[in-house]
Amino acid sequence: MLALTQATTEGPCYFQADSYEDISDGLTGLPMMLCLQLIDSDCNPLANYEISVWHCDTRGIYSGDTSSSSDSSRFAGDFCTDGDAEAEASTWYRGSLLTDSSGRVNFKTHFPGWYAGRTIHIHFKVANNNNDYVISQFCFTDAFAKEICTTHSDYKSRGEQDTTLASIDNVFGSDYEQFILNTAQNSDGTLLAYHTIQIS
Repeated sequence: MLALTQATTEGPCYFQADSYEDISDGLTGLPMMLCLQLIDSDCNPLANYEISVWHCDTRGIYSGDTSSSSDSSRFAGDFCTDGDAEAEASTWYRGSLLTDSSGRVNFKTHFPGWYAGRTIHIHFKVANNNNDYVISQFCFTDAFAKEICTTHSDYKSRGEQDTTLASIDNVFGSDYEQFILNTAQNSDGTLLAYHTIQIS
């Protein structure tokens, strides 16, 4: 029996983005398909709900072009973009999709990088008719994150993340297992990351 998906902090780097399936915007990194399914408390799929996701790039920097966003009042500017001009002119690694009849959305993206004080994570929000149902985050196991950060060419120059789940990330805390994405390797070598979101 699944438990309802628990909320966590939205964080300071959210702003509303357009509807995109491919949110990688031509950047490089480990290609990843992020597959999410939305269900209700009786495990029935929920169609036509909006699922938004956002995460940083391989350097640990968020995009910051809020010029087309109708919901950017909470975006923390340089804290998120690190003052990087390319990031400030971009909306990469942000997107929103409506769930299909099976309650599913699929985003084409890359495995995120890390920044100081947080384990590698992906933010998400579920909404319907402008009502937010849950705002939370997903993460990866410490062992998986370490493998990517120390062996993949687009990540190993930065090395291991400085904060892990085991060292008690300040968002997930000790109750982190429910937030860990399932992972598998696709036949083409890309990464599959997936999870179910359950709301009441």
